[in-house]
Amino acid sequence: MMRCLIFGLLCLVLTEGLVRVPLVKKKTIMKERGLLKEMLKYSQYSSQQGYSESLINQYDMAYFGKVGIGSPPQYFYLHFDTGSSTLWVNSVYCNSAACNSHPLFNPSQSSTFTSNQQPFSIKYGTGSVQGFIGYDTVTMGQLSVTNQKIGLSTSEPGNHFARPLHDGLMGLAFRPPSDQTIVDTMIQEGVIEEPIFAFYLSSDSESGSEVVFGGVDPSHYQGSINWVPVQQNSHWQLVFEGFEVNHQSTGWCENGCTAITDTGTSLLLCPPQYVDSLHQMLGAQQDSNGNYVFDCNAVSSLPPLTFVMNGAHLHLPGTAYVLQNDDSSSYCQSGIRTSHEEYRNGYPYWILGDVFLRQFYSVFDQGNARVGFATLA
Repeated sequence: MMRCLIFGLLCLVLTEGLVRVPLVKKKTIMKERGLLKEMLKYSQYSSQQGYSESLINQYDMAYFGKVGIGSPPQYFYLHFDTGSSTLWVNSVYCNSAACNSHPLFNPSQSSTFTSNQQPFSIKYGTGSVQGFIGYDTVTMGQLSVTNQKIGLSTSEPGNHFARPLHDGLMGLAFRPPSDQTIVDTMIQEGVIEEPIFAFYLSSDSESGSEVVFGGVDPSHYQGSINWVPVQQNSHWQLVFEGFEVNHQSTGWCENGCTAITDTGTSLLLCPPQYVDSLHQMLGAQQDSNGNYVFDCNAVSSLPPLTFVMNGAHLHLPGTAYVLQNDDSSSYCQSGIRTSHEEYRNGYPYWILGDVFLRQFYSVFDQGNARVGFATLA
């Protein structure tokens, strides 16, 4: 009994002061906006002391958190994205169709907003946005960041940002000071004790997903954190030394592979020179559209994928890399797609999106230029 009490007190001490940003269950926001029936039509395939925020899990394809901008705060659901660096939000100055179904930030209703009208433009792997830069207070739960750089959208061509539930992006990439992220601002303003943040991403659209700023939440993982160095100013780009299928080396990474650790990408993106061979090894078939699919009833017997990173063997079971269907189809789509580059910096190029990150508690350590992966509790 005494040991249990001591352990409980220790967990309380470790988690007290965590800034938690919840990744909220997808139906919460859809019901809030009366969009449940409409949004169910779509699936999006993209991209120890602290505060945590819950996040919305939209079909295991994207994770959003509720964020306040301005004084008094105007609330928006932002996509937390380690693959980009800018925090931007739909604004009243946006006339694109993508902005019509989302709440819009109105700077005239914020007493703390300032702007020099500096333009910004971002082109993502899918979708783009243009606008101008402002500065305002950003709040997440009890965490408040003042004078944060914010992009206000004026144009969002196409429909990529129309269908998702989120109202903008919160870039969390590891970038130069000129591309200062909100984590850099948190560090500068001293609102977090450690230059670190961590993600827990739920599966099967369950609730409970969250990001923690300023530390880690030990209740989400067990054992030690396996650390992998990342390159400075690299969007959390790492080099790993091995890739295995069914515990057998493919040889593809014997001289190293590189990967971006990206919460803003839904899937696991494989170098294009290997993606066909990989699916053949896994026994996948191609449907009439050329997409790789698996027999839904055989997913549990599929071979595991293993990434060897800094000596650690990180396993993905078949249930991780196959997208489970909610309909009556007997075939499930592969969660592995083609990356947009064969090589980067001379290494075969992967993107470790949510298909990979859901299997681990993922820690982003800016202070020590490393990412960590731990076994889920």
